Amino acid sequence: MSFDEYLKEQGFKSDTVNQHQAYIRYFLCWLTDMGIFLNNVGYSEILDFADSLKKEEKSINQINRCLKSIEYYFSYIKKENKITSLPISNVKLKGSIRNIPHDLLEKTELEELYEKYEIKDERTHRNKVILGLLVYQALTRSELEMLRPEHLKLREGKIHIPQTNKNNSRNLSLQPHQILDLQEYLLIVRPKLQSKTERLFTGRNDMESLKNSLLHLNHALRKINPKLKNAMQIRQSVITEWLKENNLRTVQYMAGHRYVSSTELYQTNNLEDLKEALNKHHPLK
Repeated sequence: MSFDEYLKEQGFKSDTVNQHQAYIRYFLCWLTDMGIFLNNVGYSEILDFADSLKKEEKSINQINRCLKSIEYYFSYIKKENKITSLPISNVKLKGSIRNIPHDLLEKTELEELYEKYEIKDERTHRNKVILGLLVYQALTRSELEMLRPEHLKLREGKIHIPQTNKNNSRNLSLQPHQILDLQEYLLIVRPKLQSKTERLFTGRNDMESLKNSLLHLNHALRKINPKLKNAMQIRQSVITEWLKENNLRTVQYMAGHRYVSSTELYQTNNLEDLKEALNKHHPLK
């Protein structure tokens, strides 16, 4: 399959296909001029290319369109088994810095959040269970909202995380105290909180979205640690801690990342260099 055919398979019209092809020809010429082989292209090379476009006074919109074309091209050659991982995914000038792990919490700080969060009623009991899944399994809000009671394998000490639009499915181990909390939640607390849905967790009045519930939880957690920002920060911190004790592929599975390049962003020896590069190429307004 050619790149043209791949783009048409994605639903692009001829004019758009031609535009993507033009951007890719420009990118490949730049690689040749720089003496960089295609299979050696990584995140830093992509950022250097973006910087070269900025020096040519290309507009931000034009650079972002070019980066999107490159993303499609690497998806294509990965599908053709010419590379094993993607060096670029959803990169945009002015703002991508927010997607890079930063302001991380230490393992002791994560555990302190869980230990100091007090159970006062059924809702805070539910929130404590959710907090455990954030701190020990690094779940996303979408994953929490998709969980069903049948995904819990308490006798095995496991939980199955279903696939979402962004993350792969996986089976993760539970901490011993989580098993006890989840069992009590299933048998006693959950029936008092919800009646109409089969989801494991719901918001107030059986609302399917947990957005407001997580906002209330975050508000309480900030009283324990003012450094806390949101659930994503917890997830990023947990994944970074995992990488200190596990290999890259294991953490990729545990985090549900589709591409190992997503997991590589969390390697502590790369974080400072990556942040410096992003600040150079993606300055905040």
